[in-house]
Amino acid sequence: MGLLRYTIRRLLQLIPVLFGIVTLTFVMMHALPGDPVRLWLGTEPGQELADELIEAHGFDRPMHEQYVDYLVRLAQGDLGHSFVYNRPVVDLMWERMEPTLVVMGLSYLVALPVALGLGIYGAARHNRAGDHVSRFAGLAGISTPNFWLALMMIYMFSYNFGLLPATGYTSPFVDPVEAAVLLIMPVLTLATAQTALLMRMTRSSMIEEMREDYVETARAYGIPERKILLRHSFRNALLPLVTIVGLQVSTLLGGSVIVEEIFAIPGLGRLFFDSVIEQDYSVAVGVTLFFSTLFLIGVVLTDIAYAYIDPRIKYD
Repeated sequence: MGLLRYTIRRLLQLIPVLFGIVTLTFVMMHALPGDPVRLWLGTEPGQELADELIEAHGFDRPMHEQYVDYLVRLAQGDLGHSFVYNRPVVDLMWERMEPTLVVMGLSYLVALPVALGLGIYGAARHNRAGDHVSRFAGLAGISTPNFWLALMMIYMFSYNFGLLPATGYTSPFVDPVEAAVLLIMPVLTLATAQTALLMRMTRSSMIEEMREDYVETARAYGIPERKILLRHSFRNALLPLVTIVGLQVSTLLGGSVIVEEIFAIPGLGRLFFDSVIEQDYSVAVGVTLFFSTLFLIGVVLTDIAYAYIDPRIKYD
């Protein structure tokens, strides 16, 4: 029951955090200079049409009244209406959700096994040639910006060699072959930094565990080095890794905005970018709320996972 109570308590603690995120995003979006309706209509809109849209969307009212109205609608599950797309925000987000989740999920599936394998390999060959190569690869991956890597991939594989399409998206549930070709570069771009950071953390945690007394005792008893490495040291090194994996959700969400914009993927990241540029308030706040909720749930799941990795941790 301790774990159940802890989970409920942590989920309830998300409410004031999300409230603060919504408030901050709402205020920042409304603080942007310019008139969103006139920005959308162009340089010479008809005054009557502009006034009609401004009144219809409540932009002529004080900001605090707009904020209260938005909170009331939000409490009813209504994320508002996009004046740019003239559609409910929920419908827009639902349509754009699949590409973002697919790219993020595949990036994790690529990053985790590669990072864990290289990290364990580097720790097992500490200060030898293999370790130096893996460390250099990790440093290069962390130091490489996502946007630069994406552009270099497009230049190399699309422009120079013509091997891969530069932009576009096809659902893997519709055409898996075409989807795989289109997703190679976006997934590798998003996975590179994740792989590098997780690999360095795995290596550091494993090296620290390999210096513990229980490892020396296991060696003295003649337990094979491979068994010590994978069964004992790796499990004890998981706690800091789980923390990083949970927090990496925020990095993936931020990276998805850049990757989707460069590769023209119609996901939530690109929707958020466009909504900020066009000052589409409801869409920007709605996508921010979704991203924040996803990140906070990842943090809660990370905390809960501690109890399964280390039985000594108790939630009372």
